[in-house]
Amino acid sequence: MSSDTSGIVSSQAGAPAEELSAEAREVVAYYDALAPTYDADRFGNSYGAYLDGLERRALRRWLRGPRVLDLACGTGRFLDLASEGLDLSGKMVERARERWPGKRIHHAPAWSIPAAAGSYDSVFALHLFMHLHLGDLRRVLEECRRVLRPGGVMVFDFPNALRRRLVGYQATGWHAGTELMAGDLRMLGGGHWRLAASRGLALAPIHRLPHAARPAFMAAEVLLGRTPLKHLASYQLVKLEKLD
Repeated sequence: MSSDTSGIVSSQAGAPAEELSAEAREVVAYYDALAPTYDADRFGNSYGAYLDGLERRALRRWLRGPRVLDLACGTGRFLDLASEGLDLSGKMVERARERWPGKRIHHAPAWSIPAAAGSYDSVFALHLFMHLHLGDLRRVLEECRRVLRPGGVMVFDFPNALRRRLVGYQATGWHAGTELMAGDLRMLGGGHWRLAASRGLALAPIHRLPHAARPAFMAAEVLLGRTPLKHLASYQLVKLEKLD
């Protein structure tokens, strides 16, 4: 989780050194309040398990190298796939540290990663970019480029603007308010990335399928999410490679 802030924070126990914007405080408060029950409420059900399964398959396939940063790690759902985590919500960081006491978990904004240039082989961010204004999204991509080694990979997801237009969905406010098309990545990346892979997530209206049918449908969605039908999925998951 992250949003519009300008503060610099310490890597382990610090808090933002500068005052957060009103929207940033709202976002942090939202996720702080969710932290105690986040895992059970979001992923302790068949719908959450379905999405988790799809995301994990892609991350295991795409991430590379031993130094992996989970950006906006929340309570640590994916920290088994990463060497380090980072989040702006202090309560989420507390939960992640309790869950993964042997991992380094930073309390910092996503555009101010407390690491030297070239520190990581891979960075991934799930359910983050959808909450960021485009200016902040560019900043995060630039910061990830800084901390990745040459040829390192950046993996992230975003709501599919085409799907939203087809179903007539319009977001309000900051929560999941940013939608993208595949072509937007070239503009946001500034020519510094290569689109190495992409796939669709939540192609079918999973919430309408019977709970018992959801696990069986996952294998079909994994295959369909790699075909041109991926452009109709609710979310797009992409892997970018750093060019310079």
